[in-house]
Amino acid sequence: MISLTFKNLLVHRRRTLSTMVAIIAGVAFLAGTLIFTDTLTSTIDGVVADGNADADAVVRAPESTDVGFAQSGAPIPASLLSAVEELPQVAEADVRITGYAQLLDPDNTPVVEQGDAAVVGFNWIDSEALNPFRLVDGSLPAEGEIVIDRGSATRSGYRIGDIATVLTRHDPQAFTISGIADYGTRDSQGGAGAVLFDRTTAEAFLSTPGQVNAIAATAADGVSASELSDALDAQLDGVEVLTGDQFVAEDQGGVDDQVGPFRTFLLVFAAIALLVTAFIINNTYAITVAQRSKEMAMLRALGASRRQVVTSVVIEATVTGALAGVIGIGAGIGVAALLQVLIEQLGVKLPSGPLVIQQASMIAAFVVGLVVVVLSAFLPARGAGRIPPIQALRSIGVENVAVTRRRWVTGAVLASTGASLLFVGLSNRQIGAAGLGALAAFVAVLVLGPIYVRPLGRLLGLPFAASGISGEIATQNAIRNPRRTARTASALMIGVALISFMAVFGASLTTSFGSSLDKNFHGTHVIDSGVEDPDGGFSTQLARDLKSAPGIATSSEFRITSATVNGEPDVDLEAYDAATLDDLIDLGTVDGDLTSLGTDGIAIDRDYASDNDLQLGSEVPVALSTGERETTVRAIYDGSEWLGSQFLDIAAFDQLLPQSLTYRIYVDGTDEAVDAASADLPSAQVLDRAEFFDQVSGIIDQFLGVIYALLALAVLIALLGVGNTLSLAIYERTREIGLLRAVGMTRRQLGAAVRDEAIITALLGTSTGIGLGVLIGWTVVRTLEDRGFDTVTLPVVPLVVIAVTGAVAGGLIATIPARRAARLNVLDALEAV
Repeated sequence: MISLTFKNLLVHRRRTLSTMVAIIAGVAFLAGTLIFTDTLTSTIDGVVADGNADADAVVRAPESTDVGFAQSGAPIPASLLSAVEELPQVAEADVRITGYAQLLDPDNTPVVEQGDAAVVGFNWIDSEALNPFRLVDGSLPAEGEIVIDRGSATRSGYRIGDIATVLTRHDPQAFTISGIADYGTRDSQGGAGAVLFDRTTAEAFLSTPGQVNAIAATAADGVSASELSDALDAQLDGVEVLTGDQFVAEDQGGVDDQVGPFRTFLLVFAAIALLVTAFIINNTYAITVAQRSKEMAMLRALGASRRQVVTSVVIEATVTGALAGVIGIGAGIGVAALLQVLIEQLGVKLPSGPLVIQQASMIAAFVVGLVVVVLSAFLPARGAGRIPPIQALRSIGVENVAVTRRRWVTGAVLASTGASLLFVGLSNRQIGAAGLGALAAFVAVLVLGPIYVRPLGRLLGLPFAASGISGEIATQNAIRNPRRTARTASALMIGVALISFMAVFGASLTTSFGSSLDKNFHGTHVIDSGVEDPDGGFSTQLARDLKSAPGIATSSEFRITSATVNGEPDVDLEAYDAATLDDLIDLGTVDGDLTSLGTDGIAIDRDYASDNDLQLGSEVPVALSTGERETTVRAIYDGSEWLGSQFLDIAAFDQLLPQSLTYRIYVDGTDEAVDAASADLPSAQVLDRAEFFDQVSGIIDQFLGVIYALLALAVLIALLGVGNTLSLAIYERTREIGLLRAVGMTRRQLGAAVRDEAIITALLGTSTGIGLGVLIGWTVVRTLEDRGFDTVTLPVVPLVVIAVTGAVAGGLIATIPARRAARLNVLDALEAV
């Protein structure tokens, strides 16, 4: 049986190759995702390791909450350095000072945008062992001078002796470039911009005089890192001491935390591609088993057991999956490069570095792909084992086209369950119930596919049938085997449904934001930092200048950081100029007094207060990277999609996070006044209401574009499945084709019939996919009505484009099967059995 299986694979090479194409695409996407995220993690991990390669111990303030990768916690006294240097276990030690520093090019625009990569300032460390930067040209920075990384020098064209402006949390300052440095063996920190100052200047512009972020030390000869750490811990009070390895591992763990959700995001699309692949493989083997039923019945008649027949099909699927998996892993390298291009379309500048191909990831991609193939082929394989020997007397195998009562019942139960959950979700604004309902509806459509294929296929085939005999035959062929057609169309439906859902969701999000902008924002301008990182931004001086600037009626500064609030970690804690916030953003009814927040008050929305049993006067603990504080609830507001569930006053951030930056400023003023006030701060984007709407909608469109591109692979796999199904069906209809040609059907008419059948099948998948996607999108948006989604928008033009593209692609993918059918020799076709 094994020998026969391999012979079948060789004899039916075209069938084997067409099956492999879908598997290759699915495995390639999975492998590419793993390669891409492994590369990203490895590159950033390498940057972290380079920055701490020779540090045996690091002294810092105890962290009350996780500050994340490349962020600075509370400062410590610089005077601790002398106490560290006095220890006999210490060979060398120096302070580390980091903070926001953005280099401007000669045209006064940022060399590195914060949205693309980090922009960080450092103190120059004299110890070569502790300084990851290596001077490649010029001299060390003195007062009024800076050293910049070679990557920034290349991008800006700066040379030694040039004057450059640097943005910090203070006013813009001009410095002379004294040197250019590499970061270890790299020209930059993975694309980040670096500005290095002398220690005094670094304390003044990046920290506070007498305060530093950390102290790094190397161990004396014969002293281990742990011994050094223990000695420092015994010598110093009120600080935390980590070994160099612990510090690196902690920062690299922060990298994993940041990359993890991104990896999950991409793996979801890889799973979708593999799900579509499973449909195609299942359909392919269902067809081939039916077509080979005479062959398998003959084997049963000659003594082969059911297990042997099943094993033969499973082995065939395993060999096909293994070969395709190997090729898919190779193709995954190209997919990884493509993913990098797609992600950069979001405006995310990824750190450069060679692709990292980890053996474990490749094995995982191969095994997952192989398991999907074998499981998808197992049900048809079981069907092959049930073929009775008497079927050997038939002239050709026939696939079972009957729709069972069990399918009717299962589909009805799923549909009713889905409808009930959707009703509950909509009635109670419960996104979880609505999501489960949408999933049940999705599965119900898949189960009921063979039932609705015939009526819907006849409807979609009317224009083709009206065009002549080719269209009539195409329509009949499309619906003659509803189970097969449903499987083929369902693979396409999955991708189209997800694309349609995202189209509805994105259009509704854009429309709802525009509506919210009109109703809830009372200002004239938004000054935006354009960064995603909550700790990014620009100098807080601009917000202070706006308060006294002529032509500015009112303004409210907005800052944000990660914190633990009321015991809940990783909360995006916001801060506003609370005294003016309600003048610019509608908060509804406010209980208490926003102007009384001060440095120890907090404002919360009504839902948060209800969920956490809080009221005016309640205490809410807040833990920031610089320490913990009990805050008192001094205001409760109705809530706003523009704000989070709680916020502090800017005064609290000034006290608790003196290094924090302005994330955004809401302003009510004239164009001239706002432009004049921000003219010296090129990192601040001044947007009027229309420009702010365009910026947000542009981000949404950009994000949707990437999602569409990722889902396009699943749609492509499904379309390949349409072509594969037609190719296999032509073999099944060889005799029929001969009869049609014998009674006068031309080659052109026959080719048109095959192409029209593909288009009808594609329209079945796209129409059900669009309908299901719109239903899910409408449900989700209506469920989120209390979170700012006040308008359901159907993007008619994109949905029509999806339908037309699906039909055209279906016709194109059928070109090769149509040519094959038209070229069949009439006499040979009539003799086929």
